[in-house]
Amino acid sequence: MTTTFTDTFNRDDIRRVHASFAADYTIVAEWTGRRSATLLASDLASVKALAEARYLSEVHIQLCAANGSIRQAAAYRVSNDASGWSTSRPGDLYWDSESGDYLRLVVFYSASWSALSKAEQDSFREQYLPGWGPSGFDGNYGSMSSATDRRYASRAYGMERTRYSR
Repeated sequence: MTTTFTDTFNRDDIRRVHASFAADYTIVAEWTGRRSATLLASDLASVKALAEARYLSEVHIQLCAANGSIRQAAAYRVSNDASGWSTSRPGDLYWDSESGDYLRLVVFYSASWSALSKAEQDSFREQYLPGWGPSGFDGNYGSMSSATDRRYASRAYGMERTRYSR
């Protein structure tokens, strides 16, 4: 038996992996009732555009309390070296929410994004990220417990999901 790995991927691979992220985000949005179908679709289109342009490094789904503290989170970290991964099925993000809770989506950009001029970044934001603004979140979940529980991959492109909870 021979196993072959590839270090390449294309837009179709990115779309396959994005579909798994989209399924997870949809589960969270519908289960918590904290995101309208319109906003959900807009968020997913924005993240997909970032991923397809290879500007996405990480995306975080956060369930926040009314005071802004994070109750639950799932971080998806992009890998361009996922050819050896076994891919998982999306799911198991059934978070309980309370009155006043809200969902927040935070993205971190790749080096490719940083290489763009300010004008190119502004043009992309205007077209694909309407209503998005900066976040003060630095990617650190402090004392929250974490578990990496899913990997979504197609050829060399993948996202690894880490869950955080109190």
